Amino acid sequence: MNEETPQIEPAEAAMLLERFVVENDALTDLEREIGRFNIFDSLRIVDQEIRHSNFLAWLLNPAESHGLGQLFLRAVLMDILREAPRDNRPMSPVDLDGTDLGGVRVEREWRNIDLLIVADDPKIVIAIENKVHSGEHSRQLERYEETVGRKFPQHRKMFVFLTREGDEPSRRIWTSYSYRQLHAALDRCRKLNGDAIGGDTGVFLDHYLRIVRSRFMDDEEINELCERIYRNHRQALDLIFEKRGDPRQRLVTAFCDAIHTDSTYWALHRASLSCEYAPLQWQELLPPIALSGKLEPKPVIRCGLWVGQQGATAYVHMTPSSDSEERTRIVDAIKGADRRFGFRLSRQKTGEEWTTVYNYRIIRNKDGLVDDDETIEKFRDAAAHMRERTEKMTPFLESLFR
Repeated sequence: MNEETPQIEPAEAAMLLERFVVENDALTDLEREIGRFNIFDSLRIVDQEIRHSNFLAWLLNPAESHGLGQLFLRAVLMDILREAPRDNRPMSPVDLDGTDLGGVRVEREWRNIDLLIVADDPKIVIAIENKVHSGEHSRQLERYEETVGRKFPQHRKMFVFLTREGDEPSRRIWTSYSYRQLHAALDRCRKLNGDAIGGDTGVFLDHYLRIVRSRFMDDEEINELCERIYRNHRQALDLIFEKRGDPRQRLVTAFCDAIHTDSTYWALHRASLSCEYAPLQWQELLPPIALSGKLEPKPVIRCGLWVGQQGATAYVHMTPSSDSEERTRIVDAIKGADRRFGFRLSRQKTGEEWTTVYNYRIIRNKDGLVDDDETIEKFRDAAAHMRERTEKMTPFLESLFR
């Protein structure tokens, strides 16, 4: 408990939590504001750059199924041109307003560029690098300039660096553009063309605008509600965060739940930040696991998960054994057969040491792990990956141990 929070008796804690839940109109308003169903939220793609790029490519492509031609493309390009320094513009906003773009195509991941917009009449090309979370890679923007220059020597060019906050790009030729500006451009287009943008396209766009507004922008209404809730219920909130425990425990639970979705696996060991397990099919193949700590004549192969402060790894390893010859035989067999069951032997030591057959890095974060929905999904995906790999191992182990 921090220094600002005095020791709270159980009865008082219960009363604080009750008030927080029952006497909290602001909490109801906040839940109503952020808890509305959203397509992008339900698909867990809010923070994924590739999904935002896919949606923008669909929206900006005149030939796509929204059936609105160049409406969105012109709205966004007009805004980008208006914001860009004059030296970075392939044309002025006025020129675009009086021009019909001919031969437009929108490419995704063209030569690793997130979005590429090409028009043949007039000849212009616009490269958009989309950064929701990550930053620039080494010489990334410069390489894109060179690639576009070689492929489109006759086209007038523009380079756009799209980020959450309008970050400054490392290259002056790139125009900084934020999700706030993108939201404003699309919102204006939505309001000015309400009659034309209807049906599923209108709903889809509204969901996207809401998710950008609530997640990528400072929303004054949401900020005020959060401030009011914390101001009125600070003790209850401090207590909740203190009692919530280590967020890594929820990540371990998500992984274990995904592993044990049916009765084909059995748990060998479970702790707050780790677990070990094996397929039931291996139970008949492998020796029993030694719980006494002494070395068994035969090694045991088992799977597990370890979660540290800054990262998490799933693994398959072999236990120590007093029979070094048997252990060497098994390790050598695995080294020679890794392609057959999809694992690569990570260490080649034999003898009585633990041998890691396979390591799978799930996540690494130098600032510490959090149990948000995106991270939990990574742990569930890792569990599915490990299930697939271990299932491929079973026929090989049958031939090795029987």
